Formats: sequence, structure tokens, C-alpha cells
Amino acid sequence: MNRKTKFIAGTAAVLVLLSGCQKKVGGQVVAVVNGEEITQQQLNAELNGATLQAGADKKAVMAQLLQRVVDRTLLVQAAKADGLDQSPAYLEQARRQQDSLIVNMLAGKLSKNVPVPDSAAVSAFIASNPTMFAGRKRYVLDQIVFPQPSDMTLVRELQPAHSLDAIAAILTSKGIQFQRGNGQVDSGMLPPEVASKIAALPSGEPFLIPDNGRLVASVIKSAEAITTPEDQAKPAALNVLRQQALAEAMRKQVAKARAAAKIEYQAGFAPPPGGTPGAAGAPAGAPAAAPKI
Repeated sequence: MNRKTKFIAGTAAVLVLLSGCQKKVGGQVVAVVNGEEITQQQLNAELNGATLQAGADKKAVMAQLLQRVVDRTLLVQAAKADGLDQSPAYLEQARRQQDSLIVNMLAGKLSKNVPVPDSAAVSAFIASNPTMFAGRKRYVLDQIVFPQPSDMTLVRELQPAHSLDAIAAILTSKGIQFQRGNGQVDSGMLPPEVASKIAALPSGEPFLIPDNGRLVASVIKSAEAITTPEDQAKPAALNVLRQQALAEAMRKQVAKARAAAKIEYQAGFAPPPGGTPGAAGAPAGAPAAAPKI
């Protein structure tokens, strides 16, 4: 075999190899978009996240969902072609989402070892947390919303204010923009210690609660009792107790990991003496304690 023959034979072998790598639909592959496979597993994940109407044609729904995945795949490919997947903003957000996903998976694993509270514990929890059950109320509020300051000086200056008008006057004197309006809060959705303090306030006394980078000053205008039937109270109490136990398990996991870890901080970024920042494992959506009640 001469050199030319060898070259042709080698090229043919490469072509055969490449043809074997061609991605085709079939089996678990339900579509191929510019060489990128979409699998039945991906489609099932889309279906699990969809809300199906009673009697819906599952095959028709799957076909519609597949088109949604195809469109998303095309958009992702276009974004990658523009290099957006290599931008610092994308990489940081992707890292945060991956971190959140794996921490949630860890929480799911730990939750399997969280014991189910017995009936006595559930009943005791219901009795000791009236703001969530027997004394649960829906408050109609007069509110002022303004940006949360970077330090607590302003909060301290608001302490002597005993009305929303007084708070508004202080904010105005400092040139702080605010919005005034009405709102509602369900005492059952607040941490029991916060709800109990709100319930004990004198009539017309304002209270402050942080809310996603804002401070909300509120005064109770009216209150309405919310009846929680026993068949709803017990499952709700059981869920809260399990969430508390899971939060405690996560805190122990963090404490154990911190004890074994070597952590170095740049000057000015170390945690304050006598404690570590954050409350890992706290139930999602739980509001922070109010700075003034």
C-alpha cells in the first residue's frame, strides 16, 4: 500500500468514526437541536413542573413541552454563541444556583433522618403558639415603607416615635423618601415571638419589620380572627416542627464543618468576636426579627 492509499484509508476510517458519533433521535433521545440532544428525562422533568388540567391529553402536552424545550435550547445556543456563558455575571449566578441546589439536596438527605414528632409534641406546640393557631389574626395595617439604612442610627432615632405621623416627620426631616399605604399581615406567618410582641402593642403604636432591603413601619388599624380547624392545625404544626428540626440539623452540620475547616479572612471581613455570621438552615421565607417592636 503506497502513501496515497494509506492516506485515503485513514481518511475513510475517520469518516466512519465521525458518522458513528452522529446524534440521532430514538430511544431516550426525543429531539436533536443543532447536534444537542433533548432526552425523555429532560421532558419528564418539564412535565413534573407543569400543571395539567383534568382530562388533558398527556401526549399532546408532552409535544407542547418539547417545543418549549427546543425554543429554550435554541436561545441557550444563541447566548453561548455570543459568549454570555463565559461572562463573570453568568458564572457567578450559575455558581450560586449550583450551591443552592446542592445545599437543598443535602437538606433533603438530612430530612430523612429527622424524626416525626409524636401527637403529644404536636399538641404542645399548638397550645404554646396561639398566634399561629387559636389566637391567629389577620391585621389590616397602615404602613410606611422606606429603604433600610446601612447602619442602625436611624432606627434608634425612630425609637421614640409613637405614631406613623411621627415616623414620617423624622424621615422627611432627613430627606429620606418613603411610601405610605395599607397592607395586611397574618400572625400565623410571623415568627411566634414577633407575632406575640405585635399583639401586645398599645393601640396605635408602630412597629418596624425588615423586608428585602426595606423597613416597613406599621400600625394596626383592625384585626380579624382566623379560625384554623383542628384537621388543618395539626398538619401545619407537624410541618413547622419538622422544619425546625431540619434547621437544627443543618446548623449542626455547619458547626461540624466549621470546626474542621481552615478559613482565612481578608482584614475587615472576619466575623464579629463571639459568634459566626448567618443562620444556615433557617426555614426559607422566615422573616427576620423586627429591630423595633
